Amino acid sequence: MKTNNLLLSGFLQGLMQIPIITGILLNFFSCQNPDSDNQDRLKSNLKFWVGTYTSQSDQGIHLIELNPKTNDFDSLLLQNGINNPSFVISNQDQSLLFSVQESGGDIGGSVCSFHFDGDSLKLHPINSVSTLGSGPCYISLSPDEKYLLAANYRSGDLAVIPVLEDGTLGEALQKFKHKGNSINPNRQEKPHVHSIVFHPDGKRFLVGDLGTDRIYCYETTMEENSPFKAATPPYYEVKAGSGPRHLVFNHTGNKFYLIHELTAEVGLYSYVEKEDKIEIEHLATYPLAEDDFSGEVSGAEIKISNDGKYLYASNRGEANQIIVFEIDQKSGKLNKIQTVSSEGQTPRNFTLSRDGNYLLVGNQNSNEIVLMDRNRKTGKIQDTKVRFPIHKPVYFYEIENK
Repeated sequence: MKTNNLLLSGFLQGLMQIPIITGILLNFFSCQNPDSDNQDRLKSNLKFWVGTYTSQSDQGIHLIELNPKTNDFDSLLLQNGINNPSFVISNQDQSLLFSVQESGGDIGGSVCSFHFDGDSLKLHPINSVSTLGSGPCYISLSPDEKYLLAANYRSGDLAVIPVLEDGTLGEALQKFKHKGNSINPNRQEKPHVHSIVFHPDGKRFLVGDLGTDRIYCYETTMEENSPFKAATPPYYEVKAGSGPRHLVFNHTGNKFYLIHELTAEVGLYSYVEKEDKIEIEHLATYPLAEDDFSGEVSGAEIKISNDGKYLYASNRGEANQIIVFEIDQKSGKLNKIQTVSSEGQTPRNFTLSRDGNYLLVGNQNSNEIVLMDRNRKTGKIQDTKVRFPIHKPVYFYEIENK
């Protein structure tokens, strides 16, 4: 019995040591990886479509690849012969690619569709149609992927274009023309439609109009030939001279954040649907530049991290910065936690990789993409010193790994 008691005592003491040993091992591995949050890089490479402005025939849409193990970029595809494909998006299964041709004048702008062969990494042109306006700078697919909506910046209107099952684009079914102006005579002499963003529930969408200082509201209908109509009320007015550009909803859809391009600010707005009406209220405004900054500013892109905890915005002009905000999860209010250089000129667009580990900046006027590491826990970003040359990169769309 004495021997059995000794064995039992030793066994119990051994069990008591397991948490201690486990803690030591965890601490050891934690010390080996001080930035352990960002060590779980995806094994597969990351691929991005890049929209550009073109000045010669050998420029166009790029497909680039990032190797997370080496931080090296590679060019996989260049689709040339397209005039200013400044905005590109894909359908959900990534078999189709859509691009604007941002042009004006008598010819006006257009949108193009392509079949994408993911195995051979080739684009096969399908067709292109007019956007019934000039300077298309933004496109959105309806949630059911039956319609492509194009924002015409120069002519101040938007077009609704049907998408057939094989990816062919039909002639535009609807055109919504905005009216009015605002207080900046150089930039707000008439409407300038700049973005089209669907609400998370897919029933309505908001349109940022820089020229009129308004957020226009639209909703879906059940009519096949006129699938959208103006909502009630048809628009919400923001502070005069702000210049609404791009916007993004939070995950629940009860708030959205709007880049004020002309004043280089982020506006926080509440969004509520009551009795078939939309109620929008301005809650707060956050400047992108510091109080003592005296140079030219120009707000551009805005994104929210996949976890909904951080918001990112770019500021062009003479600032050339990426600004990081932490989002209060209850109120939606922002706290600026970081401002970094875009490491180039005119950060018109940037994107957060789907894995949350990177931020890619498209510096339009310095003709290169800058790669930044992102810490998913803190939200902060850091330049990797990796650069990839591309002529006037102005939009990113990541291909999802499956």
